[in-house]
Amino acid sequence: MPPKILLTGNILNNGYMHARYLRKYGVTADSLNVDYKHCQGQPEWAEVEFSEPVAEENPDWSQYDLKGFRRPDWFFDVAFNELASLASRLTGAPSPPPRTKSAAQTAVEMGYRVAEKVLSTPLAPAVRAISRLRAKAREVAISSSDAHFIQSICDDFRAAYPGAEKALCTADVLEWLDRARGYGAVMRLYDLAHCLSLDPIYAMLGASTAPFIAYEHGTMREFPFEDSARGRLYALSLKKAARVLITNADCNRSAERLGLTNYRFIPHIIDDDLFQPDDSPLRRELLAQTGAEFILVAPARHHWKNFPQGLEHSWSKRNDVMIRGLGRLFSERPNLRVLVIMFEWGREVELSKALIAECGFADRVKWVPICSKPMLKKYYNACDLVLDQFNDGIGTFGAVVPESFACAKPVMLNYKEELHHWCFPVLPPVVTARSDSEVTQRLTELLQNPGQMVELGREGRRWFERHHSSRRVIDILIDTYADVLGYDPTSKPAARPQSVQAGVAPYGDFR
Repeated sequence: MPPKILLTGNILNNGYMHARYLRKYGVTADSLNVDYKHCQGQPEWAEVEFSEPVAEENPDWSQYDLKGFRRPDWFFDVAFNELASLASRLTGAPSPPPRTKSAAQTAVEMGYRVAEKVLSTPLAPAVRAISRLRAKAREVAISSSDAHFIQSICDDFRAAYPGAEKALCTADVLEWLDRARGYGAVMRLYDLAHCLSLDPIYAMLGASTAPFIAYEHGTMREFPFEDSARGRLYALSLKKAARVLITNADCNRSAERLGLTNYRFIPHIIDDDLFQPDDSPLRRELLAQTGAEFILVAPARHHWKNFPQGLEHSWSKRNDVMIRGLGRLFSERPNLRVLVIMFEWGREVELSKALIAECGFADRVKWVPICSKPMLKKYYNACDLVLDQFNDGIGTFGAVVPESFACAKPVMLNYKEELHHWCFPVLPPVVTARSDSEVTQRLTELLQNPGQMVELGREGRRWFERHHSSRRVIDILIDTYADVLGYDPTSKPAARPQSVQAGVAPYGDFR
């Protein structure tokens, strides 16, 4: 019988999109999303072109025209307290009765919820502090079986990281154990859990006898080195994972620092059924409206000045480098007819607008709301060049580069070739700029030679088809699953046409 795979976590729709393509190629895969309501982690964001702005957090999809899209029945979007019912539904067992709580427990949880609402942002440190206090209180009442399990996890950490400055302790494990067991009730129903982001912690603690894969998408840069329960547990889960899949080329440095031997590179999954070169009425409309000759698209979120402590590299896109480079370009060549498209998402949009005004080219920028993937495709196809991130501390790329290449558009970013030789046999044909002066220089060269931009886009499309296609990603996943579970993947199924709407329930009935 073919194995059943559960993908947990859905940041940027990675879990959903992997499951959709795995199913397209004949693999039984479900996607689990728990308490994550950012618009970019919802299937509608991947599938529907919206003409109106969409709420970035917790959008009410019933208020939007979904153009007939219905969620597939293999995507489970649930609250944490619904996981037990989901597990019962998947097994056909009666739903468990609601958990009863003591008056003291109810009071503690009410205080926890109030703290989440009242304390100033960012909430995460305060919430973790409260969680640690609750874990400390539980230490005195844990069962002997729990105590044995917790001690084994602490011992595993000590063996895995004997030189760690701070050992994993009982309070660390208790901080995550209840939530992990909620996840574990569902994970144990599958042959393999493919865990995105920090979800390997839940697999390690909640489904400890089942194999799991850890999937990195920026999470390995800082998180495993935090002086926190989260950091220590995530570091241990990476060691205990059957495989670690790394999507960001620079994160092999974290893998080596952690002493991992179970990792391999995998490209980001890109919806290449959607992202393709296409005719662009939008381009004609924008050129007619603005009188521009060239269009530049800058889709990176606006995070470049202030970030949570320890997450400087993962958060920062260094939009300021791009903005200052554009400012110098327009100052040196005031007659350039160039339109710059930017997107209103990220915490520092207003800072970017202020810097653009300071640099003197606000009249050349068109701001548009954060775009769903089908709408973003239209902007890619409308432009001459895409501007990605310019963070010198990263030097690699996520989805923007391959999405642009899939649409045959060239991309400029801060790119470090030396980080990527372990990832690709042929490096991507990106345009590299590591400073604002280099942004100005490279843009000047390209705008003087538009034919070069067209050829770079074509070259990028060829590179994408050979080294970054969805089929390439799925082949790596199938090989990895087969290696972990011990079955023969040599006869990979051919792509079979399958609508994402096959076997789905009407919106509202998908839980």
